[in-house]
Amino acid sequence: MPTPEPLNIAFVWHMHQPDYRAAHTGAFEMPWVRLHAIKDYLDMVQILAEFPDVHATFNLVPCLVEQLEDYVAPDFCDVYWEHTLMPADELTPAARVFVVERMCERPDHPRARSHPRYLELAEKRRAHLHLGWEACAGVFTEEELRDLQVWFNLAWFNPEALAREPLSELVGRDRRFTEADKQVIAATQGEILARTLPVYKDAARRGQIELTTSPYYHPILPLLANSDAARVSASDTVLPPTRFAHPEDAAEQIAAALEKHEQVFGERPGGMWCPEQAVGEDVVRLLLEAGLAWTISDETVLLRSVSGAAPRRGALLNTSAAKSHTVSPRAFPYAPYRLEREQGEMAIVFRDHTLSDLIGFAYRSWGSRDAAADLLRRLGELRTSLAGAPSGPAGSRPSTLVTIALDGENAWEYYPRDGHDFLRYLYEGLSSDESFHCVTVSEHLRESPPDRSLDWLHTGSWIGGDLRTWSGDKAHNTAWDLLHQARDLAASLRDPTDPRSTAAWRHVLVAEGSDWFWWFGDHHHTELDHVWDRGFRLHLQEVYRHLGEPVPAALLLPILEPLETEQSASPLGEISPVIDGLIDSLAEWDAAGRLVAELPSTMHPAGAVHVAEVRFGWHSGELCVLVAASHLSSLAGLDVEIRVTDLGDAEDTVVGLTLAEDGRVEVSFVEGDNLSGEVQVAHEQVLETSLPLAAPRNTAAGYERLAVRITRGGVTEHVFHSAGLPSIGWGGQ
Repeated sequence: MPTPEPLNIAFVWHMHQPDYRAAHTGAFEMPWVRLHAIKDYLDMVQILAEFPDVHATFNLVPCLVEQLEDYVAPDFCDVYWEHTLMPADELTPAARVFVVERMCERPDHPRARSHPRYLELAEKRRAHLHLGWEACAGVFTEEELRDLQVWFNLAWFNPEALAREPLSELVGRDRRFTEADKQVIAATQGEILARTLPVYKDAARRGQIELTTSPYYHPILPLLANSDAARVSASDTVLPPTRFAHPEDAAEQIAAALEKHEQVFGERPGGMWCPEQAVGEDVVRLLLEAGLAWTISDETVLLRSVSGAAPRRGALLNTSAAKSHTVSPRAFPYAPYRLEREQGEMAIVFRDHTLSDLIGFAYRSWGSRDAAADLLRRLGELRTSLAGAPSGPAGSRPSTLVTIALDGENAWEYYPRDGHDFLRYLYEGLSSDESFHCVTVSEHLRESPPDRSLDWLHTGSWIGGDLRTWSGDKAHNTAWDLLHQARDLAASLRDPTDPRSTAAWRHVLVAEGSDWFWWFGDHHHTELDHVWDRGFRLHLQEVYRHLGEPVPAALLLPILEPLETEQSASPLGEISPVIDGLIDSLAEWDAAGRLVAELPSTMHPAGAVHVAEVRFGWHSGELCVLVAASHLSSLAGLDVEIRVTDLGDAEDTVVGLTLAEDGRVEVSFVEGDNLSGEVQVAHEQVLETSLPLAAPRNTAAGYERLAVRITRGGVTEHVFHSAGLPSIGWGGQ
């Protein structure tokens, strides 16, 4: 029996983070681009460089590249970094809560377990969580808070940086950090960030890596092109009421990505990783029109492309030792396929699902050497089995390609030493064994062009071969409808010469990203769900603000169901306030209900007002609203919008109030026809107003919802709303 040819292996590492910049300030509200940069992005290329015979493909999403560029600028604003640099003895109560709540790992996380002081602080937080965040933060000393500020950032650095000066001294000291130590972290972090993109460019120039891209803000292309496509792979999907069908948006996301990639890396990419490897016939046309040479998806998509059937639960397609069934010759995943369409021709490769997921999810719990040895063994067995693989057309036997593709930064979180040892053992084994030949995808396509055609490409992703993760749930469909409304408005007023129109359209493109919809699904939840919910709606609010249009009430209310602790409170009975802007007696508002606060941005614009509470209630058929600032703030200079929805009425009642700096207050606008008289309003200590509302359509149920939006210069600073209440009631007799 002849010796099998070397096994061609293509590693494709996908580097992606969502756009974490706040819609209204541009500040990074989450730090994961910065922290993955000091832990993963640079290291992945530098480790590979130690093994020059191992070639690989790296996919960099443009919105990640753009954020890495922003972090290199000296004036970047990152909410977590700002809280790091705050002197511990000057932290406000709110900042103390932020540091303790957001900047401390769980005690069971490897970053906490690896460092005694960090673990000690994490255990202390867990022991006092039952007190609530404010009281929990109150038990931390100034020294402990400073140590927590330092460890949150320090623990993220890659293990080699932690083993070298100047960080090794901080790790060895473990505690009693100083404010000056933060500058040591800042300098090391800045050096890594500055080197990251140039290192990728250099590795591509010397030919060891291929660089590819994804549509700019990481949208699910089939759903942008036609949201009804969700039913191709899952016929029971509940579609949004209004079909979203804008292939032109998908084409724009693709074109912008290609332009950005060429600008940063000096050449146009040949390949594109469609977000979540979600492809389909609508997508093929767009990729061909953009002139791309190849794309990638999952073997489940290949199987459904040739059979139309969903795979059995747990059944995967490859022929490694873990599989007991054979591969259909028509669904052979170890060779590129040719997609010949009216618009042209391109190639597609399909990843080995099992091998990719072993790296992504399983090997993290193994010893690094054992995990690498297991993967090498599987590849060796696969090489042997593929020697007798099905022939191609006309009996040809093309050179095979095993594609291993997965997230390039998220896999290493729970690996020993951040996966460095595993990767070195793996690359060493691959480069020292002539049985293996590690190539980029384009290298393989040049040497072995695809000789198998795929006449139809299934619409689905690498998650189950369908699109359920981003479509079909109640929150999904609400989000798609809100996006659709904002998108159509922005498109109708689009003017490339108008900066406001351009800014509004950018917010549409950001909101089309997949990550928002990931967290709107019933199957993914974190303690920061509310942050994603608010961030998505803020981008859409900015569309209306830039275009000078009123913000729809639905964008002021959460898309996700609120937790019980985040729900508003109904009035306990009739109230009897005097509308004079003064609180002469607490009894005036004692029976009032309270609106829940939309969690404010963690980094307000300079001069932002802290609103302590918003109350509401009914008096003689009139809706009364109280807005009270904290004792350190004044409401002067703000605009307050009160929006009331009548169930079944298409038009909300909206009252706009302007609070002048000299203490005057006036009704600036009124919309809707549900007011039966004049609005009363007064502002001195607090803002009080009374709205004489006509009877609602359903007097038994009352008015449906109430939202109070507080803005300065058009920028939203606070939103309070009646989330969690079936209605706000009705005070008429």
